[in-house]
Amino acid sequence: MRDLYGQLIDRMIGVPGVVRSGGDGSGLNRLDGTPPTEKLVSFYQGPVKVDADGKVRAEVEIPDFNGTVRVMAMAWSKAGIGHAEQDVVIRDPVVVTASLPAFLAPGDASRLLLDVTHLDGPSGEMSMRVSAEGGAVSVDAAAASRSFTLTDKAKTQLLVPISGVAVGDAAIRVVLTTPDGKDLVKELALGVRANDPPVMRESTVALDARSGRITLASDLFSDFQPGSAAGTVMVGGVGGIDLPGLVRALDRYPYGCAEQITSRALPLVYLDDVILAAGLAGETPVKERVQQAITEVLENQSSTGAFGLWAPGSGDLWLDAYVTDFLTRAREKGYAVPATAFDLAVTNLSNQMSYAADFTSGGEDVAYALYVLARNGRASIGDLRYYAEVKLDAFASPLAKAQVGAALALYGDKPRAAAAFRNAVGSLGTTDAGGWRSDYGSRLRDGAAILTLVSETGTDGPDADALARDVVAASSAQRYLSTQEKAWMLLAANGLLSGAGRPDLGVDGAPFEGVFTRALTPEALAAAPLTIENRGERRVEAKVTVRGAPVTPEPAGGTGYSLHRSYYDLDGFEVDPAAIQLGERLVTVLTVTVNRAEQARLVVDDPLPAGLAIDNPNLLASADVAKIAGLDLTNSAARTEFRSDRFIAALDLSGSATTEIRLGYMVRAIAPGVFAHPAALVEDMYRPEQRGWTDTGRIEIIGPVR
Repeated sequence: MRDLYGQLIDRMIGVPGVVRSGGDGSGLNRLDGTPPTEKLVSFYQGPVKVDADGKVRAEVEIPDFNGTVRVMAMAWSKAGIGHAEQDVVIRDPVVVTASLPAFLAPGDASRLLLDVTHLDGPSGEMSMRVSAEGGAVSVDAAAASRSFTLTDKAKTQLLVPISGVAVGDAAIRVVLTTPDGKDLVKELALGVRANDPPVMRESTVALDARSGRITLASDLFSDFQPGSAAGTVMVGGVGGIDLPGLVRALDRYPYGCAEQITSRALPLVYLDDVILAAGLAGETPVKERVQQAITEVLENQSSTGAFGLWAPGSGDLWLDAYVTDFLTRAREKGYAVPATAFDLAVTNLSNQMSYAADFTSGGEDVAYALYVLARNGRASIGDLRYYAEVKLDAFASPLAKAQVGAALALYGDKPRAAAAFRNAVGSLGTTDAGGWRSDYGSRLRDGAAILTLVSETGTDGPDADALARDVVAASSAQRYLSTQEKAWMLLAANGLLSGAGRPDLGVDGAPFEGVFTRALTPEALAAAPLTIENRGERRVEAKVTVRGAPVTPEPAGGTGYSLHRSYYDLDGFEVDPAAIQLGERLVTVLTVTVNRAEQARLVVDDPLPAGLAIDNPNLLASADVAKIAGLDLTNSAARTEFRSDRFIAALDLSGSATTEIRLGYMVRAIAPGVFAHPAALVEDMYRPEQRGWTDTGRIEIIGPVR
């Protein structure tokens, strides 16, 4: 009642009582996780008044559960306060305990292990029935129903073969009938996931005036694993930018440093309608996503107001400006940004600008900080004019020049702003050959960001239509886009929305006016193909994007990097994963070979086969794995994550002569069967075309399955 502990948590954030540093506070898990196998038992009842006898009765519906629960109660009055607790055993007369893999992939074969223990009640002949609903998992018909005899206080084990069919969540139902005719029901959940690295395929179809037509059917997904793919279609979009496709790609990005959290959330501040069109309406509402991103990104803020990439830190002024730009825009749109944290972030930029060093080439962080300060009314107009008149050509990126121009436009100096924008657009084609950039950028990102700033400030001078065409053409020429490129393209589209024309379309025969967007699924198109026709007087384009796990994975390869995955026993000898004993512990070793000596921010993503689980991640933290002879592991990861279905590591390359990085972690064989072994991936997060990946395959864990 009088607890003040909340006042002590993260006081620099400015919101008392909000814990921002828990073990699950990183917000990094962007992939679809597997469901819990059994229902959690945790219930709460609010305050109730005691009856005349001083007692309170509470009824709780306990789900299928065998074990011990703790009942806790707190009571208070004007005179005092107290609490009590007691453990209570809850169980069936015959207890059924299930063991199954954490998840499956389509085509995997394993087993459901059922331990049956008689505790009380009638003993004798019993029967068991196992079934699966949802179509994701199939149960072996011969083993799904059986009878057996269980004597008093005896135990037995039953094995039921199961296999993964399609991506989805399966409900497995186990019914035990006791000798007296009672049915004891156990309900389990098992997820089927395609963890292969997803691919995205885009196509553009021109619809001629008054005659253009496109029909989309379920064969659109024929090259993808069932249940793994989804898509979007947009007709008559803004400048040819694939709004819903970009939104969905950003939303599915599975990693979460401060830059990536910001990039995912920044477009959501403006594009509510586009989010709905991208098929995300049934998930977390847009406003909650942005608010959650604000909370997550503030977890990486230090007491100085600066931001770290993976944890609270400082030293990256461009990242500070980027996150503060997001907080500023969210605040302008009415989102709740803690005042103390926001003021610290803006003051940090102001303080760093007070002692910013002079430069002859560079200054990308200085320009961004000036722009964000101007947006908050805290920039010096004298500084802005100095950088525009004296230092403009010294800025190393076109975006930096445009940000100086945008800052001047916000202060009403349109002539200097227009000159800075023209300089920025003119330098787009003369800089950036695809190498390392400290500002997370690329030529495409700069073009999209300049288009955003031109549209938002309404500055005359640059040809926004021509710039939009160049940005779309550059985007179409790239197979992969970084989070920066996606985020700024979406912001550019938002800036152009007000001037977009409204095409005249027909959708499945019904008239439709305006930009048409829709999420696509195999089930919906199988039930009814989608036909879109152009009824207007001008040609429009239909952009179709599909993303999922391919039926035929690509063979091992890469550009700029290569990746090799191998397994070793605890004595340091290499092991063939085609035959692993149940319960065996192995060390997975990932070897990244660097083919170009330059700085980079890499992420390594190694999906697990369903029969393996990461075994005690703390062992890696204590360097026990590195002590195994012959592995020669390097401890160079900036960040590691041990998820239920994958291992992830972030690497910062310094550009030195290092040509090989070896990472290791321990796994254990937890379920017998044959399992898909997805490809591991290494990629440069901000030059995603620079990547490497391993072969896919299958592993077998040897143990009884029936």
